[in-house]
Formats: sequence, structure tokens, C-alpha cells
Amino acid sequence: MPPETRKLDQRQNEVLATIVRLFIETGVPAGSKSVACLLESMWSSATIRSVMAELEGEGFLVQPHVSAGRVPTDRAYRYYVDWLAEARRLAPETEKFIEESLEPSGDEPEQLMARTSEVLAQVSKHVGIVLGPALEENLLEHIKFVSLPERRVLAVIVSRPDLFENKVISLSEEFSQQELDRAAEFLNDEFRGWSLWAIRVEIFNRLERMKTLCDRMVSTVAVLFQSGALGREEMGRLFVDGTEALVDQPDFADSGAFKELLKAFEEKVKVVKLLSACLQTPGTGVVTVIGRENPAHEMQNCAVIVAPYRYRNRVVGALGVVGPTRIEYDRAIPTVDYVAHLCTRLLSAS
Repeated sequence: MPPETRKLDQRQNEVLATIVRLFIETGVPAGSKSVACLLESMWSSATIRSVMAELEGEGFLVQPHVSAGRVPTDRAYRYYVDWLAEARRLAPETEKFIEESLEPSGDEPEQLMARTSEVLAQVSKHVGIVLGPALEENLLEHIKFVSLPERRVLAVIVSRPDLFENKVISLSEEFSQQELDRAAEFLNDEFRGWSLWAIRVEIFNRLERMKTLCDRMVSTVAVLFQSGALGREEMGRLFVDGTEALVDQPDFADSGAFKELLKAFEEKVKVVKLLSACLQTPGTGVVTVIGRENPAHEMQNCAVIVAPYRYRNRVVGALGVVGPTRIEYDRAIPTVDYVAHLCTRLLSAS
């Protein structure tokens, strides 16, 4: 998070907001005459030039060329988002399009996540991103173990909201199907509705207390968990849609920077880490990461606008849009907020 910026006075606010909106719309450096025209002669061009010089001195504006107007900096966008952006509601037809696109269809949650990234891209005209729940954040519905040859076991995990996870684990000793059934019954009776991460922590705590019982079921559960029966997945799956929209953005005209950004989307790890970090931010609403606030240098010409979504009051993932720093914040922020609330409702109703 950038250092705190002092609140500007009303005149500075008006001029800065006008310049930011004008540059977002046109991509052309703003001159004092253009600003004066939009402010409908609230102040003279000379006064506005003076205010623009003050804003430039405080790091909110830069002048790319001697004869050019001013361009907002990352600091200006941050100030705009924190203090000046208008809280708009989406147009009714946009809300209807989003709801109809994501309406329940019996699909698995992964299909909903893929559709959500596509809808975010379509509505925002930028890149739509969705971070699915990590396995460890899923809530257990049912678990079953199936004995396989050569001391292997198939773990079938039914959880919400990701539904199914099948994995084969190798064990250090042989267990009968009856012993595996007993272990599964114990886990289903004791931990249905728990997150997989919380189950693993609790199991190891209990095993420490129960190991003196010499119970075969306890031994079975211990071996299964030590072999990774409930996984160790730290990150969820990333869904990305709309990267082709970046091609038409003059902000990414530098082919080298553009290729680096595409590589970040393809490799996904940096984007996932950024979204995961946003989930740790205090508060429950939309998080905006602007320009050099992004830890990944490939994304330091971008704005990332994300919000968490929930399953039964638990934050399980994040979704949002990625665009240039001059993204239309007044539209992108309510779009992300609306889609996040809708996904929460759809998942929790499943």
C-alpha cells in the first residue's frame, strides 16, 4: 500500500478528477484549456494552470513533453480511487446480462469460474480473472478410500464448492478395505463441513493425544494423512479471459512490455500470488492495486481490481479485472463488486 497522501483542497480535487477522467477517456495529455472547458469556466485557464503546476509538484501529474499537457501518475489514480471516484450502480441492462450469463445451469463450480472470467472480460473490455478455491479451503462433504494394488489408495474427496478431487496416494503399509472404510466413516462423521486444512490440523492434534490407544483406525488415519490424503494445495486454479483486449490498448504498445504481461498470465503464478495477497487485505470489499503497487514488474503498467467471493460466509477465492492504469475505475469497480456478490450467492445456493 502506498504512503498516505494528504487530502487536497476542493479546487485541486476538481482539477485532478477532471484530468484523470479526461485521460482515461482519451489517452491524450490534458491541457489547461481542455480542463477549463470541462469545468465550464469555474476558474480561468491561468488559475487551472497554477493548480496543475501544484499537482505536478506534489507528484500527481507529469508532463511527458515540454509542449504537452499533463498525464496522471500512479499516485493520482490511487488518490482518485480513494477519494474522488463516483460510486455508480451498473446499468440495469448490464446487470441483466451478467445475471443471465451466470444463471444456475447445473454446471460444476469450475465451469462457473470459467464463465465468470469470460463475463468480466466482456463487460469490462479488459482481462477477466478468477481465482478458484484452493483445495484446502474447500469444505468436506464426503470422503471415501478405495484400496489399490501395491499399497496404494484412491482418495475420493467430495467437497464444496469444487465438488470432486480424486488422488492416488502411496502408503508405507498395507490396509484392508474394511480398515479404509472405517477411517473414512470416522472422518465423515467427525468433520463434515470443515475445511480440508482445518481437518488436517485437527487430525494431527488428535493423533498426538490418541496415539497411546494403539487403535488400528487411528493408525490408518495417521498413515493416510501423512501420505497427503487431503492434499497440500496452497493455491487455487486461475481462470483468465480476454487477454486479446490488451492488443488494442495503446498503453501496451511497447511489444516487450506486452509480451512480458502475456507471459505473466500464461505462467499464472504471479497473478495467483497477487490475488491471494489481496484476499489477506483487511476489509471485505473491492481491492485496487495500481501500477507500481503491483509486486510483479510485468504488471506495473496495469491496474488490478479484485474482490473476494464466498461460500457459506467463508472467503474461498477472488475475481476481478486487469487493464491499463487508466482503466475506467468508476465502471470497473462496481462491475467487480457486483459479480463477486453474485458468485457468492450462486455458490452458497448450491
